[in-house]
Amino acid sequence: MRFAWDMVRHRFAAFAGTFVAIALGVAVVAGATTIWASSRPETPQRLAAAPVLVHSPSVGTGEDGYPEYRSWTVAEAAALTRRLSALPGVTAAVADPAFYVQRVVAGRPGGDPEAARTDGHSWSSAVLGGYRLSAGAAPAGPGEVALAGAAPGARIDVLTARGPETWTVTGTTDGPGLYVAEATATALSAGVRIIGLTVSGDPGTVATTARSAVGPDGTVLSGAARDALEPESVTRIRWLGAQLLIAMVALGAFVAVFVVASTCALSAAQRRREIGLLRAVGATPGQVIRMMYAETLVVAVLGGAVGVPLGALAAPLLAPPLVAAGLEPAGFAVTGQPAALAGSFLLGIVVALAGVWTAARRSSRVPALDALRDAAVEQRAMSLPRWITGLLGAAGGAALLAALPSLSTDAQSSAVLGAAMLLLVAAALLAPVLIMPLVRLVTWPWRHRAGGMLVREGTLTGARRVASTAAPVLLAVGFAVLFTGTVATVVQAAGIDAAAEVPAALVAAPDAAPGLSDAAVRGQPGESYLSSRVLVTAGGTTTGHDAAGADGIDGVVLSRELAGLPRELDIRFADGSTARLPVTAVRDDTPEPILLPRELIRRHDPGALTGTILLDGPAVPATGLRVLTARDYVRIDIDSEDRLIQIFLVVLLGLGVGYTGLAVANTLLMATAARRTEFRSLRLAGGGTSHVLRVTSGEALLAVATGTLLGGAVALVCLLAARRSIEEEIGQAIDLVVPWGQNAVVALVCAVVAVLAAGGPALRARNS
Repeated sequence: MRFAWDMVRHRFAAFAGTFVAIALGVAVVAGATTIWASSRPETPQRLAAAPVLVHSPSVGTGEDGYPEYRSWTVAEAAALTRRLSALPGVTAAVADPAFYVQRVVAGRPGGDPEAARTDGHSWSSAVLGGYRLSAGAAPAGPGEVALAGAAPGARIDVLTARGPETWTVTGTTDGPGLYVAEATATALSAGVRIIGLTVSGDPGTVATTARSAVGPDGTVLSGAARDALEPESVTRIRWLGAQLLIAMVALGAFVAVFVVASTCALSAAQRRREIGLLRAVGATPGQVIRMMYAETLVVAVLGGAVGVPLGALAAPLLAPPLVAAGLEPAGFAVTGQPAALAGSFLLGIVVALAGVWTAARRSSRVPALDALRDAAVEQRAMSLPRWITGLLGAAGGAALLAALPSLSTDAQSSAVLGAAMLLLVAAALLAPVLIMPLVRLVTWPWRHRAGGMLVREGTLTGARRVASTAAPVLLAVGFAVLFTGTVATVVQAAGIDAAAEVPAALVAAPDAAPGLSDAAVRGQPGESYLSSRVLVTAGGTTTGHDAAGADGIDGVVLSRELAGLPRELDIRFADGSTARLPVTAVRDDTPEPILLPRELIRRHDPGALTGTILLDGPAVPATGLRVLTARDYVRIDIDSEDRLIQIFLVVLLGLGVGYTGLAVANTLLMATAARRTEFRSLRLAGGGTSHVLRVTSGEALLAVATGTLLGGAVALVCLLAARRSIEEEIGQAIDLVVPWGQNAVVALVCAVVAVLAAGGPALRARNS
């Protein structure tokens, strides 16, 4: 290790690329894992003051595989509350009937529409969040409310599932939510799912006693276990953020390995004579391998020591942008995560050692006779393993593209992505061979000019150097064109396909609300469905399904996918009540898997809302309603998803381009620095610094241009195959959409970095 430390210390410039790659990679991983570890589920604020919580029981699973919970009926909740109130150590047991309500300001619903689904509560449940009145009195009758931000006596407009209402403020609270009288909350809510306990004794002891009292009728949670009650909308936000962070960690680690591997490979090629001298004085292949591993380990430790604090400092700065982008919940804050930082440091070492493996093995095979060789022209740009791997990758990618027509629609998208990855990696491996014809073609018009001839011949002579520069550009541009083109084309196709499925020219859709109220739907010309969720028990198994309520329905109408269910179904509604209903029909055109009478859904789900109205006439203006064309309506969800995808693309492409720039800069800095003798000869022949810079810049731009052309060509071939697959899926012709502006920026960044990196050593050596 002492020898390795001395080598790194005295020749740090040769290891600078590896150091920077590891430092940045560790910083990315440390920051991302710190944020991920900090983003843990939390007990909802409105329940945080209750040390023990009881949740309604899980009774099965939904189509997505997640647990389904049934509500307690009002009578069941009241009976369970009385039992829990009598337990020793319990000072109060309070049910929390939550319901949909939004405050209306200037004629438009305000706040977060999804959060509004459970913004309404009974006044008694305010104690579960520790909320109190700062002024006025508690609501006691119909049309009375207590909330923050309004003075007692004020009148506010609200929107419920029934429609617009005007309520009188009786009290001002010190916490969020709208609190009403018990009778009002019961009328607006669909059963009860939470009962909170305030205690005078040890919460753990009370929880144990409560479990015995509740039995199978619910789940008792205390301490950190209460975090499981975090709303699904918040959990989904955390999940989205986690996907981005995981992608950042994976990409950061993968690209760091690539940069370290390419840097070590070029360094090993430049040190071939030095390694030959070591072999000549008795160094064994094993000692050469250990030397390179030791050098890389030293650099990795130094890089990790810099990267860990960088990541720890960057993590808190990234939290606000993530919250603003909707990838972390409001109020999210980063906390210290020593385990994440330690793991990032160790990962940096593993990544570095993985990157140097190939170069170390190749260096160990350098013969002692290479100490007597000194040639400016590369002996061999392609090794046999590189030939084999590159050709196999190209053959595999071509085979996948050729087999696309025979694959299922679902499998085609994965096959296209797999083919693209194989072809891009194959092109990078075969770059020393593929780039040479492109270089001859691009430089043909300037082959007889002095500057053009120098650039052309210098590039053709240094095939390995040019390939090392072009390969990361090829991968960066190729993946950028592939991903941006795929996303843009799919978004366009999704809009066409979804609009074709809407059987109306105009749609009445919610405006800043999670759905349409009964008042908004009443009197509208067109077809609409009331949305709810039911539990169906068949053969001893309970499964959750989305249900729609429609006029003119008798019994239960099933979609074709549920045709195998019995002719009589035991259905549990949103309010916890049950009924046995006959199946009267099976249809292909049901909006949801289960279709029920609208009046039945409304009776058992007071908070149910209508999703849309397919208009067949002029709409009647209503609060929380807007009229859209079919295309504009389907674009709402598509644009929302596209916004998130664009965030992912920007972050991941930014990381990829950053590492590409690092790889290009490192390759050119090392390669150009090793050509000082060549540039000295050029000056002796009468060339000035400007001539040297023109040659180095020309070679750098030529390498970037060839890498861009190869990467773009491979990506376009795969995009054309992807377009054909999408056209077969939706049955319509679509255009191939490629955001050329974004991809031009990627290529431009690579070109600027390449020119600067190539010119730096030449400028430093201008007086040599």
